[in-house]
Amino acid sequence: MKQILKLFISILILTSSIFAQYEDDKIIAEIGSIKITVGEFTKRYEMVPHIGRHIKGREEYLKNKTLYSIIAEKLWALEAEELGFDSTDVMQFTFKNVKDMNLRDALYRQQILDKVVVLPETIYEAKRRAIYFLNTKFIHSTDEAEIYALSTIINNGASFDSLLVLRPEYEMQKNNFYQVHYGQMAEHAEDVLYNLKLYQVSTPIKSPEGWYLFKLYSIENEIITNAKQAKNMEKNVKRITQARANENVYQKYYKSFFPGKKVTTDGELFWSLSNKIITALNIQRELDKIKIGESVRLTPKDFQQIKQKFGVDSLAMPFINIENSPISLKQFLYSFAFEGFYTSVTDANQIRAQLNSRVRRYIELEFLATEAKEKGMENLPEVKEDIQMWRDNYLSTLYKQTLFDSSNVSDREVEEYYANSKSISNSQTMINIIKIFSDNLEVIENIFADLDNGIEFKNVALKYSNNKIIESGLVSISSKGEIGRIAKDLTVGEVYGPLEINGGYSIFKLIDKKEVKIKLPKEFDNIKSELRREIKGKRLSSKMIDNTVKLANKYGVTVNEKLLYNLPVTNYNMMVYRYMGFGGRLLAVPLTPTFIEWVEKWQKSQQDLP
Repeated sequence: MKQILKLFISILILTSSIFAQYEDDKIIAEIGSIKITVGEFTKRYEMVPHIGRHIKGREEYLKNKTLYSIIAEKLWALEAEELGFDSTDVMQFTFKNVKDMNLRDALYRQQILDKVVVLPETIYEAKRRAIYFLNTKFIHSTDEAEIYALSTIINNGASFDSLLVLRPEYEMQKNNFYQVHYGQMAEHAEDVLYNLKLYQVSTPIKSPEGWYLFKLYSIENEIITNAKQAKNMEKNVKRITQARANENVYQKYYKSFFPGKKVTTDGELFWSLSNKIITALNIQRELDKIKIGESVRLTPKDFQQIKQKFGVDSLAMPFINIENSPISLKQFLYSFAFEGFYTSVTDANQIRAQLNSRVRRYIELEFLATEAKEKGMENLPEVKEDIQMWRDNYLSTLYKQTLFDSSNVSDREVEEYYANSKSISNSQTMINIIKIFSDNLEVIENIFADLDNGIEFKNVALKYSNNKIIESGLVSISSKGEIGRIAKDLTVGEVYGPLEINGGYSIFKLIDKKEVKIKLPKEFDNIKSELRREIKGKRLSSKMIDNTVKLANKYGVTVNEKLLYNLPVTNYNMMVYRYMGFGGRLLAVPLTPTFIEWVEKWQKSQQDLP
């Protein structure tokens, strides 16, 4: 029944630091001009899951592994910047979304959180309401005129119960009351209901789904049997009163900030964009055999194809003019792809209405980001640190892509590899893994929760995988790319993840690893693709190691190992998100895959220096 009545308060949660501060500005490592502070390292260690971190004696190893993986990321970022990658579309448009989210979050803290005051009388009233709940029934209508007419009839003596029996919403209420608990509804609705007298009918209450009339039948005490329940109730009261106070200040700011802002949009471009999106959704629905009523999500590939269909000239056209500041269709598309899009509706006009709402929301966020810049939010130390952390991560990914692209293998190289290998037995490291993949961070969060609750990895994989064939079978490590590179250093039974790859996140378990003698079959065409992957995997691994060593020597790396090993860290094993002010969600820190194979070779190169 609670799904029928959606008068829930919209609670905006902002990240606050839950980790102990330990000389956060101290430098734990320097990479050229980049400094990794204790604060950044601690966040990046504690705010991502580390499989096996509960095992005694592994903390020093995990800290070392985490730091040197971050150092590799910083080295790639420095080189990417020197190569001019900071001017690419990814940095100009995609990274802009991360930067603007941080700016808006800082503006929210200044304009909303810093102005919130929860009065003692508000806490008192909240506690009074929290100790009991209301048994009610309701009449619902989407027609404002109808609900006010019904209210007038009831006020003139008509029976609420007699009217309810004649309505469709009676069926779901005839054997049960609708129970109203403190904090369940929007504050304005709760204020009306908690001030009703027994058997009194409320005035019409507006909600996103229409209008409601409630009748109060009885009041019951919440059951509290122990101190823990009482403590949880106290926490709940504080959380709700704080959230409502935030919301009230936010609404006042919102209503005062946006009036008078001038915006125009290009209707023809919107219509063309919506048609392409609707077509892509229909194709995706058909390919994935998604049933009517189930959600279909645009993939990164869909966004890329939509962008290509417009062409360079159309993408450069102004799509939105915000106070004479044009935003191109290209810029909007990158933001649209960054946030993603999914829908459960199939009607073209409904989808266009959803897209129109997204355009309106984008405009609001652009205004807020501009306001944040004008108020100097970019200069706040904590904002600068977060933006720089994400900027380095984005640049490093671009540099890593160049290594991947330059590791392409020609047909001739495959043929030579085959010719040199076909007559002999080769020894290769083979692995068998169970992999779970999702592009949804909430699913990844649920996966870790299941694993923490002791559910077998295989059962978790079956639960979250569309394909019931979850094992890779014995394959060479070089054929599995990034996963193979990491898996070769795992022991059988170890789990690794999440690894950001192919537009999503992978978690995998190594279930077998062995050195085997492989005799290649005589038919070259049967193994051509597999050989190409093997050669590319080996080439990429070698390039990553060699290039990182060169960059470490080029830019210089120093590590305060004493500080690293004496640094107290907590053993949380969870993914942490930031719910940003004015909307949006972001991982608290970038996911940096483990990469320490370069360290030993770099350290040896330092010893060899004269």
